[in-house]
Amino acid sequence: MARVLWISTETPDKSGQGGQRRQYHQIRALIALGHRVDVLALDGEQNPASIAALTPTRRLGISILGRPLPVLVARFRRRILRADCDAVVVSHLDSSWLLPPGDALTVPILLDVHNVMSDWLLRRGEDEAAQAALAEEEAAARRFTALTTCSETERERFVAHHPAAADKTFAAPLGVDPAEWPEVEFSRERPVVALFGSWSWLPNTLGLEWFVREVWPAVHAAAPEARALVAGSGTGDVTGWPPGMEAVGRVPDLASFTAAATVVAVPVRLGVGAAVKFAESLASGAAVVATPDGANAFDESPAFVSDDPAAWASWIVERLAHRHEEPAPHAGRGFALTELTWANAVRPIDAWLTAVTS
Repeated sequence: MARVLWISTETPDKSGQGGQRRQYHQIRALIALGHRVDVLALDGEQNPASIAALTPTRRLGISILGRPLPVLVARFRRRILRADCDAVVVSHLDSSWLLPPGDALTVPILLDVHNVMSDWLLRRGEDEAAQAALAEEEAAARRFTALTTCSETERERFVAHHPAAADKTFAAPLGVDPAEWPEVEFSRERPVVALFGSWSWLPNTLGLEWFVREVWPAVHAAAPEARALVAGSGTGDVTGWPPGMEAVGRVPDLASFTAAATVVAVPVRLGVGAAVKFAESLASGAAVVATPDGANAFDESPAFVSDDPAAWASWIVERLAHRHEEPAPHAGRGFALTELTWANAVRPIDAWLTAVTS
């Protein structure tokens, strides 16, 4: 099995934001497959407790008053060069500048791109920023041994802009941790639609605004007793929300929160990367409705996928009206907990590590 050095500007964290959680679960799954993974990350306010309990973790500061200090950056890079490893994984393109320059590293290097920002910026019409992102991605495509994205959709987007990297770019999808979605008592007593996520992330912000403006008023008109409960940070000013919607903030237990919902909604607009919360929504046991950008990580999932707000509203109202007849849990839960585990999600990375270190 491979000895891996995992490099990131952010600390992998089981209870962190999407990218931190993704890293934590990838590392844990690779360790379970027999690989040794040491983590080297930047020091900061993020909580290192969960990853430090899992594997050797070193965090180094490189900044003074918010500005990288060359001598500290050099120290970080020396730590990389001294690492006893067979391969390096760099999590996120924004972490790649931490590597020693040129050909100083002689082991294979995998870059987890996470989000294909160039394609996203082009779709937003931000051409100047897109050109800078394209140049950064092209340099990475030339430098790294292999690159991975978080969905097949994102892989296709990356390769469309960087066709020379097609043979060394592969998808390593998102997953769910079954332990975080234990058996609970499901209730369809009240007509509840649940939403959860980090709502300050722009694709989520735009999606929530779309749901508030174009979906929920039609649901409320047809089912005045229905409630939409929105969990997570970053909801902003909710005084303009239509009746029946409520922000509940961060909840300590998503499984319990969603157990009382007939529907979990995943509105993502102009998405980039892939939504971790889509796989988690399937695991919740509720019926799931998602936009195409919310569901882009999995083609054949048991969810209702549409970009039409009228179709969303009609589908939600139908589920709520017949909620006592809805299966509890929904079939999506079994699909998620068997097919979308992190153990399955890291198989492509495991295969790459095996190939380059055998």
